Amino acid sequence: MKKFVYIAIILIISSFTMVFANSGPVYWQGYPSSDIMTVDKDSPIKVKREDLIFDFSDGNNDLHSVQANVTAQYEMTNPTDKTQSVQMAFPYIERLYNINYDNIKITANGKELPYEVYAGNVVNSYGNSFEEDKEKNYDFDKIVNTISNDIYDAKSFSVYGIGKLYSIEIKPTTEKGIDFTVDFTYDQDETKILTKNFNGFSLNGGKARITSGCFDTQIAEIYVLGEDINMDINGYVIGASNEETDLFTYEITEKEVDVRTYLFDSMKSYSFIDFEHISDIQLFNLYASALDKYFINNMGFCTVDDILAESGSVRVITLVYNVEFLPSQDQQVSVSYNTNGTMDKRNTSSPQYIFDYILNPAKNWNSFNNLNIKIITPQEAPYVIDSSIELNKEEGNIYTASLEKLPEDDLSFTLYSKEKVTLYDKIEGRINRSFGYFAPIVIGVIILFTIIISNIIVWKIKKSNHL
Repeated sequence: MKKFVYIAIILIISSFTMVFANSGPVYWQGYPSSDIMTVDKDSPIKVKREDLIFDFSDGNNDLHSVQANVTAQYEMTNPTDKTQSVQMAFPYIERLYNINYDNIKITANGKELPYEVYAGNVVNSYGNSFEEDKEKNYDFDKIVNTISNDIYDAKSFSVYGIGKLYSIEIKPTTEKGIDFTVDFTYDQDETKILTKNFNGFSLNGGKARITSGCFDTQIAEIYVLGEDINMDINGYVIGASNEETDLFTYEITEKEVDVRTYLFDSMKSYSFIDFEHISDIQLFNLYASALDKYFINNMGFCTVDDILAESGSVRVITLVYNVEFLPSQDQQVSVSYNTNGTMDKRNTSSPQYIFDYILNPAKNWNSFNNLNIKIITPQEAPYVIDSSIELNKEEGNIYTASLEKLPEDDLSFTLYSKEKVTLYDKIEGRINRSFGYFAPIVIGVIILFTIIISNIIVWKIKKSNHL
């Protein structure tokens, strides 16, 4: 009996230990990679061959998924007797602030090419409607329409307008800090308000209040487009909205600033975003469209943080570059980058890693032949257990396929730690899905309960035999 108690204690402790060791999501969304496309549908360029490689051997994995270095190398030919300057596009799904440009390389005949970055539409969540949503987000015409340097045409304000910028320097004279408030009335059809370093907004019958908790000297901003506002400024004891205080000072400066300058100055004050690879026009269009959306949907009011959030939206980023083909010339055009797949542990004991590669942009070339696929799997998930294209298992962790033409479906494959998903994997996965972080405890309780029942049965059998 003592032995049983010791085993029970060990199981319970180990179950709690497993909780902390396994604290992490059971599902982590990844997004597809894509073939390159020609911007001009009538381009005469032909693709004679594509070598597509997913290389996981570096083991450079992020917190929740495995990472592949993807290289798509194309052998292309110009079948005409004229020089062809071909504009090509590589759609890439990522958050604007999260792009690692050092990991992206585009070359033609070994020479690295410069490219322009175009911020496209925000992607939908793939979830259960993956097939439908990926077609929407990788629609050829929609992507091409984002490759434009036209200035965004806002509906709620003039992109060439000039507004009044109020900069308010607030200095609390108490260590406890204050709640700083600005009250004003405005007509949302005639006036638009953009604020910075305020953290609260309320509107009641046209009467607006913006607030900022201040514990040290800070500068808050109110940018007004359209009719000006009259401000009533007050301070309140922290957490007591009806108890005014004079334990602060403030100073207001005002100046006229055009919309474009104010947006650029506000956005570029955030150093964690790399603005080097994207043009000013693209940045302005991105943030002006966000400002327009908030003005329309939020009663003519917006904060700089609202606009900045657009940099964190998952969207189609399109890299555009030009390749010059001499008459009858062949070129090797290559694109390489890193990508993470979807991690799914909802139905299995170990994570499944799903990778999708969109092939339909390749259909826009004059012709496309000979697709060769090579997947070098990672150590933690060395087996391809599912694939939309039949793969051959080579020596080591290598899978390959060779197709004379583009397949009907896009490429999708799943990596796993075992050669197949077992019944035990599915049972443990269902427990993970039902109980989340507490799944290890549940498994421990099940094992403990099984041991108790087993011991009772054994005890009864021994007692019966003894009698």
